[in-house]
Amino acid sequence: MFDNRAYQDFERQYRRSFWRKLSTFLQGESNELLEYDAVRRELPFQSQHDLGVQTIPLEKIVGSVGRYRDFDRAFLPTQRQTKGRWVNISKARYEDIELPAIDVYKIGEVYFVRDGNHRVSVARDRNQEFIDAYVTEIEIPILLTSDMDMRAVIELKNYAQFMQQTNLNRLRPDSALEMTLKEEYGRLLSHIDAHRYYLSLDRGYEVPYEEAAVSWYDNVYLPLVTLIEDHGLTKDLPEFTPTDLYLFVSEYQWLLREEDGEEQLEQEVAKLSEVYQEARVKEVLKYLQRRHWISQVILDQEREAFMAQTNLETLRPDLDLRLSFPGKYRNLLRHIAAHQYFMARERQVDVPYEEAVAFFFDNIFLPLKELVHEQEMIKEFPRRTEDDLVLWVLDHRQDLVQALDSLPRPD
Repeated sequence: MFDNRAYQDFERQYRRSFWRKLSTFLQGESNELLEYDAVRRELPFQSQHDLGVQTIPLEKIVGSVGRYRDFDRAFLPTQRQTKGRWVNISKARYEDIELPAIDVYKIGEVYFVRDGNHRVSVARDRNQEFIDAYVTEIEIPILLTSDMDMRAVIELKNYAQFMQQTNLNRLRPDSALEMTLKEEYGRLLSHIDAHRYYLSLDRGYEVPYEEAAVSWYDNVYLPLVTLIEDHGLTKDLPEFTPTDLYLFVSEYQWLLREEDGEEQLEQEVAKLSEVYQEARVKEVLKYLQRRHWISQVILDQEREAFMAQTNLETLRPDLDLRLSFPGKYRNLLRHIAAHQYFMARERQVDVPYEEAVAFFFDNIFLPLKELVHEQEMIKEFPRRTEDDLVLWVLDHRQDLVQALDSLPRPD
């Protein structure tokens, strides 16, 4: 009696596997179990440990070590040679014979069957939700989920390598740094490398890589992503992840800091568009050029850093210094440093930095600003500040001197 029912169950499930294969094919979906060895080849594994016997959800079993061709993703039998073993397991279940726990690998939130594929298939046939299993957990730096097919696993390869190198999955367990631009994780790593370089310069010793990665995540990545979300970019550009948008905005900010003038910025944005080689990214960069808050964020950050370094708010509290184009506070710091150098050379002694700052503004910057104000030069440059014009004169002082010297002298 049980033999006949078990045979009928197999034939029914075998027919279901055919129709399921056809249905998923027509819908363009994957119907295959994940191959454990293929997943191991694609993703970096970190450690392995025994979890003992646990009760696990059958729906989370998505792969197999050796039988991935004998069953489909729903563990329906796809090969007739599995019939004998399948029927025996089914008959034992009808006879209430207790079966041993299956043996599985756990990777992320999913499981791969080492031993017990037929038991899983029969359990699924009986609409069973859970099964006992000996579980060996294998840690990887990303999360595998039950909706992933092999193509999705392969696409995660670069992300997994990024997480393995930075160890942010452990150091910051809540971090989610997935990108739709699967090939750009190397650019993200270069941001961490740059942050580590400047952090080491600031601290006076070589900062360990993991410490730099955490500092980048906490102090660079998260604040910028928060701004991106606050200004609606994630809603305006829903096809990109926050990490995609971080990369676009941060590199666009770098262009703003580095380039001198809007015309040159246009040229550099065009170059960056070619780097990404995707039409949709080019559209994003054009979109960013219309988002003026990005420039203002940079200006606020640079002004804050400038004031902290020079202590100008204490030295000259009445001076409300305002520049309107990113990267220019750095130019002003160079002028102060050069002024400090020449002061020290003239006096033959070291000049304290704050003394050089005060002397520079009292004797160079403010007199020029007064002249700019008296001549009402700002009328010719309504989008700039008087401080911008003073800095422009300082930056081009040598050219201006040469131009004046070339003018004909009055008789």
